[in-house]
Amino acid sequence: MMQPQQHEQGCQPLVLVVDDNPAIRDMVSWALEMDGYEPAEAAEGQEALNWIQCISREGRYPAVILLDLAMPGMDGQAFLACLRQQWESPQPLPGVIVITAARQSPEASSLGVERVIVKPFHVRDLLDAVRLLIM
Repeated sequence: MMQPQQHEQGCQPLVLVVDDNPAIRDMVSWALEMDGYEPAEAAEGQEALNWIQCISREGRYPAVILLDLAMPGMDGQAFLACLRQQWESPQPLPGVIVITAARQSPEASSLGVERVIVKPFHVRDLLDAVRLLIM
């Protein structure tokens, strides 16, 4: 299995999983960990923004964000808008992969994200997409 490149200070790349479904967060986080990433989880957009703000104080940033669009509280599109507005890091914005159950899934370009993956998905496809954004 190919290992992802090591990022700052030899740390595993951080991947933030933002989804209101705990089973999906657990499954995706487990797969990310097995593939050599450091997963973090948030149940909705505001929690994710708070986590990013907190971790950035340590000089760390997510390499990739896996984002559900339909969540209670702050949904995925509102999260994206706030993230872009508030991003002040010297790092570029992390790559975003939207994970959606929508039958009519939006195009990645219309959301301004790198990829849209439709649920149900194969975890290997998700890990391949993450790897492409980190390499």
